[in-house]
Order: sequence, then C-alpha cells, then structure tokens
Amino acid sequence: MLMNAAADLLTARTAKPSRVVVGMISGTSADSIDAAVCRIEGFGLPSAHGPGARVELLHYAETPYPAAIKARILDLAAWRVRDVAELNVLVAEAFADACLETLAGAGLKPEEVDLIGSHGQTVYHHSSVPGAIGATLQIGDGDVIAERTGALVIADFRARDVAAGGEGAPISPFADVILYAPRDPQAPPERRAVLNLGGIANVTVLDPDPARVFGFDTGPANTLLDRLARRISGGTLDCDRDGALARAGRVDEALVETLLAEDAYLARRPPKSTGFEMYGDPFVDRAGTLLGRFDADLMATLTEYTARTVADAFARFVPPVVEVIGAGGGVKNPALFGRLAQLLAPARLLLGDDRGVPGDAREAMAFAVLAHEALFGLPTSLPSVTGARRPAVLGKFCLPRF
Repeated sequence: MLMNAAADLLTARTAKPSRVVVGMISGTSADSIDAAVCRIEGFGLPSAHGPGARVELLHYAETPYPAAIKARILDLAAWRVRDVAELNVLVAEAFADACLETLAGAGLKPEEVDLIGSHGQTVYHHSSVPGAIGATLQIGDGDVIAERTGALVIADFRARDVAAGGEGAPISPFADVILYAPRDPQAPPERRAVLNLGGIANVTVLDPDPARVFGFDTGPANTLLDRLARRISGGTLDCDRDGALARAGRVDEALVETLLAEDAYLARRPPKSTGFEMYGDPFVDRAGTLLGRFDADLMATLTEYTARTVADAFARFVPPVVEVIGAGGGVKNPALFGRLAQLLAPARLLLGDDRGVPGDAREAMAFAVLAHEALFGLPTSLPSVTGARRPAVLGKFCLPRF
C-alpha cells in the first residue's frame, strides 16, 4: 500500500499545471539558510519545441543559523564521527525551521508545498586535493526535513554526479539556463555568463546553443575574505562588510603575483571544482605570513587576488560574452565587485536583479529547479560542466508522512 501511495503522490504532483517548490541552501560560510519559495510551470530546458520550465519567485528569506550550530560547523578540525552524525540531524532541524518560517512569511501552509529541494551544508568537497578520491559530503538529512515539514523532499544532489565520474560541482548551470532564459523570444542570440560569488566563485556560460552551455569553479570568492575578516576582528565580523577593510588597505602587488604564480588550480582546464579545502584558513595563514601581518592591507591584497583569479579564468577558458550576471553574497562587496567590473570589461557586469533573478535568491532558486526536474525524472547534471560520464538525475527522494 505504501508503494502505491508513493507512486500516486508522484503522479499527482507531476500532473498539476504548476507546483510550489521550496529551494534551500547554506553556503560554506554557514552564515544563514537561504530559502526560496517558487511556483514552477512546465518542465525541462527551453527549446524550439517549447519554453520549458518557467519559474516565479513567490518569497525569499535568509534565516541565520543558531550560533551554537554555526560554531560547530566551522570548527571542522575538531570533528569526530559523533559530531558528523549529530550535525547531520541538527542542520536538518535548522533547515526545517527555516523552511517553515519562510512559508509563514509567504502566507503558505506546509501542506500547500509540493516539493522541497534541500542542498544542505557542504562540509567536504574533494577540491582536486592531491591524492584525494572524488567525494563530497553535504549534511542536513532530508528525511528529518520531510518528517518535520510533512513534505516531499529531494536532497543530496551532488553525490550522483560524483558517482558518475563528475566533479559534483558546479551543478547550478542547468538551472541557470532556465532561470536566465531570454524573456524576449525575438531578442538576438547572445552569449552571456552567470558569475556566482559565494564562498567559491563559479561561472556558467550561457550559449545560445544549449548544447554548448558549460561552467566551472573559478576559485575563491568570499571564502578567503570572510576568514580574514573573522581573524582581524577577533570573530566580531563574519565578512568584510561593504568592502570597508579592503578599501582602507593598500594592495601588495608582489604578494598578489606570488599567490597567482603558486596557484596550480588556476591553470587546470575545466571541468574542475574546488572548495575551502584548497582556499581555507591555511591559505590565509600563508598569505599573512608572507605579508608579515593580518590587517587591512592583507584584505586589500586578497580582494585583488580573488578578483584576478576570476578574471584569469575568464581570459583562459571563457569565450567572449556580452554580459556577466553577478549573483551571491560577493556582489554586496563593492571593493570586489567594482574591481571585477574593471577586469571583465568590455563585458557588462550586471546584478541578477537586472535579469529578473535576485542575486541573493539565485542559489536557493536553483535547487528548487533541480528538485523540480528530478521529480520529472530529468537529468540535470551536465557532463560539459562536471565531466561526468553521462547526464544523471540528481537528488535522493525523501517521502513525506503518509
């Protein structure tokens, strides 16, 4: 009977003219849980045969992590197996709370939700570390979220791509094709790029030919700057707010050149992905040691280095684009975003809001899309992005209460 109930549920959800889907994610900085409530009609990529999935953002909210959970997440070096097990539950509870709060803000009841797509909290990604096998781990058990909310949940998106031989990141390019589809069907075809400035920077190249869409992680975005801000402030700052520290400091060009020359990841050809295993506290420690201090000058220098790694990736691997659409927390840092506008010219650097997708909401919306497409059994990993042997349906299904 339970099998029949599950099959009936999935059939009923896909038969609806539209579905309410909540997408959720927390970045590597573990500042907050981002949740986007979307209404999605249709399915699939836009093509000559139809518009594909069409996404309307109903509501977006950021819910801070409880301080105790955030502190445990960031203290990775002290983790034991028990910590992993407990945090897998505690993070899921926090995601469930964030989902319920966001739904209340949207004026919706949990039973009005058709599907939740939860990315969870990344705590490890292989990041091309020498000798490491392909592995990735996101915690925040989808079954806990399903039990708490009563909704169908799809979670753990990256594991299947890794199992298929892929990098497991970035996996948002499929969703980007849908979210940033041209709104005017008569507009001339143009190649554009989406630049997500989260902890790690990643780019999606949107080609007029969907078969030529690709993407990769360019390197660091906020990860080094956030870690340095916490170090300079003794933990009172979690980021370089408004780029104030970077703008107060002076760039050490020699150190920038040294860091660029030492960074083997930059020259590696896509498909490729990275994370805080490569761009984490040891990187900040080495940069500060080379400079001889941890201060505003180091912040200015690491901000310049970060911007230059993005520009380097575009110069090496991205064909000419007419515009770059910025998303993620890094767009709020004028020292970083302003420098990128200079380095990426003549391409126009825009905010996601200018193209109908609020920059803060983009990643959460992406996981709403990925979950929605999984509901229809559609592969959403792109081998041109991750290097997987084949396209794969991403995500594990966690059934609601029956």
